[in-house]
Amino acid sequence: MNIQEYLKQCSVKSVDELTDDQVVNYYKEPDIYLGQKCAVLSAVRDCDYKGVSKKQIMASIRKALKTGQDFKLYYVDNESANGPVNNKTGWVVEP
Repeated sequence: MNIQEYLKQCSVKSVDELTDDQVVNYYKEPDIYLGQKCAVLSAVRDCDYKGVSKKQIMASIRKALKTGQDFKLYYVDNESANGPVNNKTGWVVEP
């Protein structure tokens, strides 16, 4: 199901009107790319552990849904890792 069909199903007009739960549930749909499904579900589940806040993750996911842009969510757990989290452990959201 594409995002426009999902918005109609939820009786809303835009991604901004979806609740966080509705956004996450979109990624539980059977035809969603498995990599994004796993990334979204694990990031939302574990976001408070360290690093990026749930609010930041949800903002990135909403942006991706609005623009149709691909995105990546991954966890950096090596303190010597290079990346946008300044060598800290935590979630990285791109873009």
